[in-house]
Amino acid sequence: MSQIDAHYDHAIIGSGISGLLCAAYLAKKGKKVIVLEKNHQIGGCLQVFSRDKKIFDTGVHYVGSLGKGQPLRHLFDFIGIGDLLKYQRLDMDGFDRIYFEDEQVEYKFGQGWDNFISGLSKYFPEESENLLLLLEEINRIVSLFGPYHLKELEENSVTIEILSLSAYEVISSFITSERLIAVLWGNSILYAGNKAKTPFYVFALILNSYVEGSYRLIHGGSQISKYLSMIIHDNGGLVRKYAEVTSIEIKEGKVDKVIVDQNISVNVSTCIAAIHPACVIGLLPEYSLRPSYVSRVKELQNTPAFISVYFSLKENALPYFNYNTYILKNNDAAMHPDGHFDDNWPTNMMISTGCEEHDQQYANTINVLAYCDVKIFKKWESTFNTTARHQERGQDYDQLKEELINKIAKKVASKISGFEDMYFAAYCSTPLTYRDFLNVPDGTGYGVEKDYNNALFTFISPKMKIPNLLMTGQNTDLHGVYGASISALLTLKHTSEGKLIFEEINEFLNN
Repeated sequence: MSQIDAHYDHAIIGSGISGLLCAAYLAKKGKKVIVLEKNHQIGGCLQVFSRDKKIFDTGVHYVGSLGKGQPLRHLFDFIGIGDLLKYQRLDMDGFDRIYFEDEQVEYKFGQGWDNFISGLSKYFPEESENLLLLLEEINRIVSLFGPYHLKELEENSVTIEILSLSAYEVISSFITSERLIAVLWGNSILYAGNKAKTPFYVFALILNSYVEGSYRLIHGGSQISKYLSMIIHDNGGLVRKYAEVTSIEIKEGKVDKVIVDQNISVNVSTCIAAIHPACVIGLLPEYSLRPSYVSRVKELQNTPAFISVYFSLKENALPYFNYNTYILKNNDAAMHPDGHFDDNWPTNMMISTGCEEHDQQYANTINVLAYCDVKIFKKWESTFNTTARHQERGQDYDQLKEELINKIAKKVASKISGFEDMYFAAYCSTPLTYRDFLNVPDGTGYGVEKDYNNALFTFISPKMKIPNLLMTGQNTDLHGVYGASISALLTLKHTSEGKLIFEEINEFLNN
């Protein structure tokens, strides 16, 4: 068995944003760091792809809290990439627009809480005071989560009672209009919102980040991974692609080696796994973890799977729109992540345009995100297809994708008149695509599902029984660019180098 190098201080498995942030920080601390990525492209959901000389974003539709003076921008400034990123602020008076098929009204979410409340009050004047009361509760909950303000989590601030608050029950305790409740859930596809499970803190933190500031990344999210990779390399670290980790060797109760492609060993002092917990368990020897922990991880429910359809638009066919549109069949569709494939599918979908420049006049691409039941792809569950390991799934699979694309196009045309004549090509990522590229069970969109009914059971700690093995990413906190970035900080807190990371960030900001 050959070796990549004699020894690394830190090996990071997976190059999603949380893994890259951990690696960049540790490399800047002077540590010898290697990032191991199985794909041909780094970044996880930050990846982009090119078709028809157009760039398509695979997972980052827009980002919250990225403006000057906002937490995510502060974090990126701290790590050294803030001034390098190119992005555009979405429509201040309607960055998200909620549209129900049974009503010809477009409900707009404004940026800034005053703007958000006054905007919705125009549609629901009788709920104006109730919206202000709901905002007070949102602010109360958000203030308890210190890391989302780049501060230490205060002891006993986030209790089991806070984690066990139901989003639906809290919202409906303030709001009386069923339509307004559904509107507030209108962009819930961003967090796989489920009336029966979603905790209020998930709703509050995610909505707050986007109301605080919503931004579209110019030319896609891959610029984040590109610049983080530069930071890693400039500080002596290594990002290695086509390096699939096949096992983790344990010696005397600690990680000793990481095995790549079954025949290359990497000696490490600490290993950080930026992949799904179930996949981490699959890399470890059976004896290394308590059976109860393994059983618990295997029993965890994951968030639903998605399908993404990417449209290449004809030149000057569709004016660029600087916002996201959500098409919902009815109130119920806003609060239930239903991917059941029938004549009504999809009942909940998001439409966003690709951004190539500031003040863009016409859209060149459109991306549509919708829930899609992974069961309809059961026939191909034993196949595997990525750029690194290409395998055709067959003509019948392509035919199913074409059927899904046509259904999506028809639904888009219900909102954008004449849409069928505006595009000349369409491409489709299925749950199997997400599964294979991102190494997630069943193509889950956002990893382990948070459930207010059993909040502690669905909580995954970055710290494991194996003392030099840590986890990071959407499963240890929230998903998305913002959530996964905060998860990296919480993971770094468990390293000797990063135990004072929040103090470091605030000293940096104060100076």
